[in-house]
Amino acid sequence: MTSVLSETPDVHIGVASTGDGASIASLGALALAGSGLVQPCPLPLGDAIDQHGGRVPLPYGEGVCHTARVGRSLVGMVYSTPPIRWISSHPEHERPLLVHQLVEIELLAVAEQHRSQGIGTALLEHAEAHARSVGAQFAVAKIRAGAFATMRWYRRRGYRIAAQGEPLLFTTTHGQPSNVSDGNDGHHLAVKPLDSVTVLQRRSPANGPSHLIPVTSSQGDR
Repeated sequence: MTSVLSETPDVHIGVASTGDGASIASLGALALAGSGLVQPCPLPLGDAIDQHGGRVPLPYGEGVCHTARVGRSLVGMVYSTPPIRWISSHPEHERPLLVHQLVEIELLAVAEQHRSQGIGTALLEHAEAHARSVGAQFAVAKIRAGAFATMRWYRRRGYRIAAQGEPLLFTTTHGQPSNVSDGNDGHHLAVKPLDSVTVLQRRSPANGPSHLIPVTSSQGDR
């Protein structure tokens, strides 16, 4: 299924196809060079796309790659996955239940000549919409420390930027308490609730480190 950006009607967004791997790898190189919006994906995504199309099998669930096209040219892409490291930190019998709790925006890139046209925003919205469709509670992205423009970009799109090492504490849809953080590897976690009634608040207890928690919108403001 594809959709068209109303602001730029010649841009079409849909799920990647086999044969898109080289173009996706080129866009990924922008992120590797520090020109993309987020950090690069840890697997050779171009090869995986050529083998599987836009739905890539993972140890838990699947990664989904949406693309933006102008005519036949692929000008942008977003790759989102279940947070494999977070899932793997739980007991094995719990992992299948956690696949759709969160979605991680692994890679988001737009070709330089097509930026500032709403393409990145539209790609992110497509990734979020897919996550909602499978029942995810939150979208998360890791942003390199010091990448202030990227932080502003995500903040303007409804994300809360955590301090380095600051976790999100939440309860899964199966009633289990859990937390997710940036992994203390030089990044910040950006988090967005995927429903219309949840906001995030920072709590700084006197006897412990600060953390983010979800509350209903009647309990606090974003």
